[in-house]
Amino acid sequence: MKIAIFGGTGDLGRGLAVNFAAAGHEIIVGSRSQERADEAASTLRADLPDGNFVPMENVAAAQAAEIAIVSIPWEGVEQTIPPMAGALAGKIVISVINALEFGKNGAIAKTELPGGSMAQRIQELAPEAKVAMAYNNLPAARLQAREHLNADVLVCGRGKDTREQVIELTKAIPGVRALDAGVLANALIIEGSTALIINLNRRYGGEASIAIEGLHDAPARG
Repeated sequence: MKIAIFGGTGDLGRGLAVNFAAAGHEIIVGSRSQERADEAASTLRADLPDGNFVPMENVAAAQAAEIAIVSIPWEGVEQTIPPMAGALAGKIVISVINALEFGKNGAIAKTELPGGSMAQRIQELAPEAKVAMAYNNLPAARLQAREHLNADVLVCGRGKDTREQVIELTKAIPGVRALDAGVLANALIIEGSTALIINLNRRYGGEASIAIEGLHDAPARG
């Protein structure tokens, strides 16, 4: 599958790119310019020399992709998404963005966001896309190292079919199970929970992730 990743040199985007490339997917590395895309692809090849990383400018990457992952800083969404909206129409677009602020007391989730959450805002800016939210809570460094995470990914999204396709894609990440967490309106809860995980990691050390226990009919983790 051709997967475009916008923000592939950020910690989480880089981890996802490496894992999906290791599973045999073609990773289209999107950036504002061809030069920056080339640099980003070179960085990913250093992590996984056998990976198929194809650098393109953002709009071309969106056009070529079957699925897109948006992993840019939350402040850049308003400028980045609108030029790609037409190219993303009808495609699954996965937001992994968390709107967080950092201060002396740690990470704080921003509230009163346009659209309600970052995923919902992307849906507003690309109204014909099928937006989902996933992977926000995964530990980026462990993901880059392709560790067996024993973690759960909560997937919200526009339509059950969209969520099911994201759940299927997630099987490429070792030790990770994706769970259907419902409609896109639930994204704000999951995005904001990343602040809690960051603060717990800082207070107690480590790289925690979410694991949901007690589900009788959910699939086992890989």
